[in-house]
Amino acid sequence: MKKIRKKHFSILILGVIIVCVFVSFFQNSPKKGVEYIEAQEHRNLKKVTQKIAKSKEKEREKAILEGKLDPFSLLGDFVFYGDSRVLHYCSYGFLESSRVFADNGETFANTSKYNDRLKELNPKRVLMAYGVNDIYYKVGDDEEGGYPQVVRNALEEIHEIVPKATIYVCGMIPISPYGLQRLKMVENSGEFNSVLKEIVDEYDFVEYIDDETLSVGGLADIYADDGYHFKSDFYPTWTQYLVSCMDN
Repeated sequence: MKKIRKKHFSILILGVIIVCVFVSFFQNSPKKGVEYIEAQEHRNLKKVTQKIAKSKEKEREKAILEGKLDPFSLLGDFVFYGDSRVLHYCSYGFLESSRVFADNGETFANTSKYNDRLKELNPKRVLMAYGVNDIYYKVGDDEEGGYPQVVRNALEEIHEIVPKATIYVCGMIPISPYGLQRLKMVENSGEFNSVLKEIVDEYDFVEYIDDETLSVGGLADIYADDGYHFKSDFYPTWTQYLVSCMDN
């Protein structure tokens, strides 16, 4: 009996010592203690958020495949700037024309023409997808600051009109090899997208969506006969990808 009590007493003493050391450490280093706790909370929250996002995406993909969910409805309160690639959202009947700010041949230099419509709709999300014409017409070559300044001007003007909106700049989806040949172009999306990423990093109200990989380097079966516009069945895939990136 005495041996058992002595054993319990030893365990109790050891526990007290551990607690005292732990308390003493955080009392002597309160800042470190707080930083440790906050780091753990942030890490755990990030893991939970990522798990929820992945679960949500899987459920959404299943619902879309089963025809129970329209991927275009997931864009929410948005407007979509772009060139003829974006314009085909309307041509194929996927999106309302009132929310598509796009036309043939347009670039980042043409965004101001939609200022009145932007102010009227006051969206929460602004998507932008340019590139083919920007490269083809060498936009910004004759202006101070070059092309990067053209993009900055567009982003800042949009932000001034809808300061509460998040702007999403989509990377240029590459042109197919055949399309490059038809357009007599050499430069594709690589250098162009690198410039976009650098510009986006300058602003806390802009996010970059890296959708370049959807084309598999211009070799995916997503192109229309001309080699640079998209087939209609690519638009649901593109949209679902954009929504997933915005959610994350």
